[in-house]
Amino acid sequence: MFKNIIWDFDGTLFNTYPAMVYAFKRALEDREIKESEENILEHMKVSFYTAAKHFTELYKLDSRFVEEYRVYEKNSDLGKIIPFAYAKEVCRELINKGGRNFILTHREEDTALKILDFHDMTELFTEVVTIDKGFKRKPDIEGFIYLINKYDMNKAETLVVGDRDIEIIGAKSSGAKSCLYNTNKAYISLEADYIVTSLKDLEKIIF
Repeated sequence: MFKNIIWDFDGTLFNTYPAMVYAFKRALEDREIKESEENILEHMKVSFYTAAKHFTELYKLDSRFVEEYRVYEKNSDLGKIIPFAYAKEVCRELINKGGRNFILTHREEDTALKILDFHDMTELFTEVVTIDKGFKRKPDIEGFIYLINKYDMNKAETLVVGDRDIEIIGAKSSGAKSCLYNTNKAYISLEADYIVTSLKDLEKIIF
């Protein structure tokens, strides 16, 4: 049984990509740039900053582009940012069995907590580590090791769940087990210990 789960936020616990892509598309359209949602998503599946870097270089955008994207994204309708099916149930069941949930995300703290609060999920997590903590970005192990050491986790009993390459690399590099939630069929350079297409399948792995 796994006693600790380190969750990614966007694309793993919450289906935030539609809102993120819409905000990104609006910021581009403000500059009279037309891009398909599919193309934007393809780059976002690697990371937001991969997408921002790609389109900023492609269209020679200034730093205000990312700032304006953030404004649109922060004002997204929270009712349209929903947890993936079984996210709450798996987190709650782990707690009921004596385990702990954590989040390690590149998202800013104010929006992460706002979404968690809106869906009554804040109390399900022992700690939420956001970009505001100042750690290097995943796949760097800094954030993973911070949580593992602070909470004295047994790495063999710790599972990292994410939808991208950066979570799998970070998990393996820090000594934890890895699980790919394959929602977006993103490119994965390392083989995950587990692969699921529904969070319900985690029950068979964790418990």
